[in-house]
Amino acid sequence: MQSTLTDKGQTTVPHAVRKALKVKARQQLEWTIRSDGSALVRPRPMASDLFGSLKSARVFPGLQQEKEAVKRAVGEQAAKEGIE
Repeated sequence: MQSTLTDKGQTTVPHAVRKALKVKARQQLEWTIRSDGSALVRPRPMASDLFGSLKSARVFPGLQQEKEAVKRAVGEQAAKEGIE
């Protein structure tokens, strides 16, 4: 496979490569130049790809319960500061 470098230093990543690397539009690529003169290209993960990758010991109670907890906390803080 090959691609051509434009005058602006840009190239098109061939479809087969994009598919194999599972890269999306606007995703960043990380380039590493090896001592033998070759280049290694890896996709950088997008933030959305990392969603849910960290496990929590706390069980999420649900959106409604979280909203109610926030309202209570804000109300308690307002009462503490004398704000109505």
